[in-house]
Amino acid sequence: MHLVRRAGQHSTTCWSQCVDTGLSAVQYAILVVLAEESRCDQQTLGSRAGFDKATGTYLIDRMSKSGLISVEIDPANRRRKQVSMTAQGEAMLNRMTEQAKSAEKMIAARLDKQDIADLKRLLSKLGGVQEPENHATADEP
Repeated sequence: MHLVRRAGQHSTTCWSQCVDTGLSAVQYAILVVLAEESRCDQQTLGSRAGFDKATGTYLIDRMSKSGLISVEIDPANRRRKQVSMTAQGEAMLNRMTEQAKSAEKMIAARLDKQDIADLKRLLSKLGGVQEPENHATADEP
């Protein structure tokens, strides 16, 4: 657990040194998922971006208030919230993409391509992310 904690600290440090938007890595993940899906319910968003219901409620409310996303009640199921990215959210995502890539490069600076592929595979397993083996390319940290 000590090594996992240290890796988490390193990741957080790299993120804060490279990303100047004030958004967290989870908020960035929300924007990335919404760019891929364009619209999805809060539960699916949480599953794809990796947050629980309580955290999601807080993050979605905060991002909605700041104009990055919009939230609407699903007319087919009034208990379900549909989330989509606003134009302001798209602009933020565009601004953050290169910064996030810089953070990833900083995190993986001491790793070779095989290490990066192994790390992605292992982190996917640990995080419960179902990815095909060939999806984790060695070119991306």
